[in-house]
Amino acid sequence: MFCSDKVLFSQSKNNNIPFQIFFTKMQFQHSIVGELFKKDYRISRDILLEIKDLGLEVEKDLLAIVDDAIKNPDYYSDEIEDDEGGFAPMHAVLLLREIKSKEVAKRVLQMLQGDVLEMDRLFYPDFLTEEVWTYLCHLGHKEIDTCKQILFEGNADVYARVAISTGLAQLAVHYPEHREKIMQIFSKLLDFILSDESMEAFDEEEGIFGDEPDFDADIEFISNFACDLLDLDAKEKRKELDALFDNGLIDEEILEESKAVFKKNQMSNKDILEIYRDMEIGENAELTEEEEDEDEPKVKKMKD
Repeated sequence: MFCSDKVLFSQSKNNNIPFQIFFTKMQFQHSIVGELFKKDYRISRDILLEIKDLGLEVEKDLLAIVDDAIKNPDYYSDEIEDDEGGFAPMHAVLLLREIKSKEVAKRVLQMLQGDVLEMDRLFYPDFLTEEVWTYLCHLGHKEIDTCKQILFEGNADVYARVAISTGLAQLAVHYPEHREKIMQIFSKLLDFILSDESMEAFDEEEGIFGDEPDFDADIEFISNFACDLLDLDAKEKRKELDALFDNGLIDEEILEESKAVFKKNQMSNKDILEIYRDMEIGENAELTEEEEDEDEPKVKKMKD
């Protein structure tokens, strides 16, 4: 068993000697998991692949990192450097998808019911909008009822609702055996949106979801939900979709941006190495822009 201390490194103001503040010890069955606390997005691909090859044997170790990040998000996002453990939760959650953990979807849903901004802090800015649906689609088959509860009863952020809606729609596309159950959920959601009580609220530009309804947020969710129904090729809901348009509940710019039409759209996700490669490309582009800005003269000469 490998024991790893979560360490916060700091500098002494007097003698510039590093000192350490030790936090909760984390015990790993596989010592290589400790490497996730030592690297940022430039982590060795060999390390990622070695952990991935362990399969479900390493699931418990990776879940421990994610659970700790959920409990102590400030520690990972504010108090340590990226190459001293700040990237460990992101490494872990992506690897959990790679090894097809059946438990990681529960953690993702737990975070969706909290402050979704923590996802940006713990992972990376596009994780919520580009990656979360994949966890529900491919690994959340046992969490469909929880997704339904959040959609109807939860006080989730609009982007959390969109991620859940997309995850369920894509689950139905990729795994048709679940389509009927998901369509029942979407039918009830449409009934709720188009109910007399909801329509009265919308007429007053009031929202209907959550404890503190927000009209603009609800329109954004409903518009994205409509895109999901189109991606799902839900032609049987054409009447309800037309009603959403007729009642002004659709932001057509959202549909135009997604080029939504009735077509079975089987979305795909990036593999783990592609995600890290894109981060490196983005970082290099930012560094190049900074260097170009530094080369520009601070004071421009007047033209003759």
